[in-house]
Amino acid sequence: MKVAVAGANSFIGREILKIFGFKNNMEITAIVRRDCTFDFSLYENVYKVVQCDMEEYRSLGEMVGKGDCFINLSWNGSRGAARQNAELQKRNYQLYMDAMRSMADTGYTILVTAGSQAEYGRCKSVITEQTLMNPNTEYGRYKAEVYFDVAELAKKYNIRFIEPRYFSLYGPYDYNKTLIMTCIRKFMKNEECILNDCSQIWDYLYVTDAVEALYSLCISDGACGVYNFASGRHRMLKEFVMDIHRGIRSRSNVCFESLASSYDGLIYDLRPSVNKLMRDADWKPSTTFIEGIRKIIRECKLL
Repeated sequence: MKVAVAGANSFIGREILKIFGFKNNMEITAIVRRDCTFDFSLYENVYKVVQCDMEEYRSLGEMVGKGDCFINLSWNGSRGAARQNAELQKRNYQLYMDAMRSMADTGYTILVTAGSQAEYGRCKSVITEQTLMNPNTEYGRYKAEVYFDVAELAKKYNIRFIEPRYFSLYGPYDYNKTLIMTCIRKFMKNEECILNDCSQIWDYLYVTDAVEALYSLCISDGACGVYNFASGRHRMLKEFVMDIHRGIRSRSNVCFESLASSYDGLIYDLRPSVNKLMRDADWKPSTTFIEGIRKIIRECKLL
């Protein structure tokens, strides 16, 4: 299978290169921006690297060449205040769709988007793939637009479409201001850590487990549509924080305060169901939360 990955140097992209590249009969093309300086020689199974800015995505298929599966991870402004920047998010949507149309025109038979829990918005109950989408950010709104439009595109070309709808992935080289990365950094230094009350219910999935599930969906002819990507083990954020604290054996003082401050503006519960993913991918997560934390520390050389 020939797989092209846009945003190949991203947090998820690196893991895709690593895992897909070592599967049998996989030929990987890494697509990155022209100013990217990432050293792809670290990934021996990357067949070629294509440098292409998002503004050039209308010609992406021509630049990359024919293949089977296209995974698009590219997006600007997925964190913090940028999530409510309507102009930026609309431009992301337009360029993203340029890429998807170009690769469909080139003959790719599997299109994979990078969905987000932000497409659902606030939900008071367990979130399934049938839960009504009601995004409350511009980021979530335009991610949802991508979902609907790529589904129509796939129908037009009679090809498969897969949307992993990511909830809370974590792992090495994640954004350094996430709750997990902030806690690891402070706890390793035994620094005081002041957080919101962390009463929200979340579900963390280690990035390697997520990519293994994605691989299984890509090679399964019957897998199609949206899938919630999480571990199925949701619990209070405070419990995750204290697991990190105990796992590192930190002496940091942890202070849980009000909801006045929050990471990426997410101050609501996330209770995803992963039954569909487990069934169609014949998959279940293999990395416990604290094992994932220890892998981050080792791989990022934080010891």
